[in-house]
Amino acid sequence: MRRPLLLAFLLLSGCSSNTPPTPQEACAREADQAPAVREELMKGAGTASYAWWYGERLQRARQDATLACLRARGLAPKGGVEQPRDSS
Repeated sequence: MRRPLLLAFLLLSGCSSNTPPTPQEACAREADQAPAVREELMKGAGTASYAWWYGERLQRARQDATLACLRARGLAPKGGVEQPRDSS
């Protein structure tokens, strides 16, 4: 009776990870709190078709916020070529 319980505990403890998130992961999580991202999320709240039509705006806002976070931490190169944006 104790062996299956011990085996289950060992298997479950092996699944958890105590490694800290990488700077990229931390900035990606932090990006969801950026004003531009929150604005896009609020616009789409309760509207099923919003993600279909304007999902690219949310994705772009998250990318921009993540890059800004990485730059603020000194982990992303300054300058470079920016991705072309639609005129919409």
